[in-house]
Amino acid sequence: MAMSKFQNFVRENEVWFRGRLPETDDTLLRVENELGVMLPDDIKWLLKEYGYWHGTGISNIEESVDDTLSAREHLNLLHKYVVLYDHHDGGVILLDTEKCNGKNRVINSGWESVPDELEKEIIHSDFEAYTRIVIEAEKRFLDSDEIECRD
Repeated sequence: MAMSKFQNFVRENEVWFRGRLPETDDTLLRVENELGVMLPDDIKWLLKEYGYWHGTGISNIEESVDDTLSAREHLNLLHKYVVLYDHHDGGVILLDTEKCNGKNRVINSGWESVPDELEKEIIHSDFEAYTRIVIEAEKRFLDSDEIECRD
């Protein structure tokens, strides 16, 4: 099967993605069932093949489930969104599981914008665009010897 554009991007930038604690089909299916959404194939592929590292842009899937369910309950977060990363006072990164123009948008928002003001926040056209920004931000903070996972 041919690799997607995102998968090619990851392969070209493996040092930013090759990390720890890869997911399995079972763990990802459990997440989809708990949240009642379908995760994009590229995200599932990334988490299974590479796990979590600097460029992944996802805290971890268990936190994502807990944070998403909490935001649904307390902030009326729409069912189509999944919390990828809770930056607490620094805001939240949300995955839109409903495709827009064939892509799953990623929204960088302040918590105060959930749920009604999300369209006014920083919107990345897809997960690749988001991970590119994550990598650029990490480059500013990490020394070159901290980038590669050495497990």
